Amino acid sequence: MAFLLVSAYLFLTHTHGAPAENGALMETLKSQVILFSNKSEHYSSQVRPPGTSRRIPHTIIIGVRKGGTRALLEMLDVHPNIVVAATEVHFFDWDENYVKGIDWYRSLMPFSYENQITIEKTPGYFTSPQAPERIHDMNSSIKLVIPARPIPLVQ
Repeated sequence: MAFLLVSAYLFLTHTHGAPAENGALMETLKSQVILFSNKSEHYSSQVRPPGTSRRIPHTIIIGVRKGGTRALLEMLDVHPNIVVAATEVHFFDWDENYVKGIDWYRSLMPFSYENQITIEKTPGYFTSPQAPERIHDMNSSIKLVIPARPIPLVQ
């Protein structure tokens, strides 16, 4: 399955200007395999694919426990123009992480191409009193996504 995802991703990025030479293509392949295999690890160990950078998220998924945030993130992660942070960062809701600064936060984001959307998911932001103001201070036009799970009717 991972091979198919890597192949599809390379095919799509190749049409958008990824390196075409054999050596460069092999390096890109190695980089993409690292990207797909390190979903649960810290991003600092990754090799930077050519033409990518770490950016603060364009979108943050917030919500409640068992509210479908992980399922939504995994569904979005299938799209080739979306990259997702590997873990819940807890930057805006935990003071001990927030004091580390925006550069530390960015270092936890995946490498992405200019045309890709970076998404982070931390449900804890939904219940944190300080998270809304901190998120707004970072980027007042960031998109927040809150999955809603239907409540079954009791009969």
